[in-house]
Amino acid sequence: MVVQILIALGIGLVAGLLDILPMLKDAKTKPPVYRYSIGSVFATWILLGLVIPFISWGLQPWLKGFIVGFGGMVPTMIHAYARVQSFPIALRILVHGGVLGTLVGVAADVLFKLAA
Repeated sequence: MVVQILIALGIGLVAGLLDILPMLKDAKTKPPVYRYSIGSVFATWILLGLVIPFISWGLQPWLKGFIVGFGGMVPTMIHAYARVQSFPIALRILVHGGVLGTLVGVAADVLFKLAA
């Protein structure tokens, strides 16, 4: 179980880094609140990396990851939309959340099987 938790944390760390990398290029030119948004998104993916693999809904790992990743990004999308008033950016956050969630679900399934 400890090995699975460490794997899940690693997956969440990688997902968080993938999500924030595009944001980092703008961090110096944006207001300070933007840096807090980067930290918030990173922390969200660390938590989703721990949650997605351990939810047992009886779904395929990719579908479970998509649903949780998409839903997990809804608060971030609301915050971002309130800040920039851009529907395309808000939609991109949700799609990106679903895609990353799918990758987290699949990666956890594969790595857990390899570790067993």
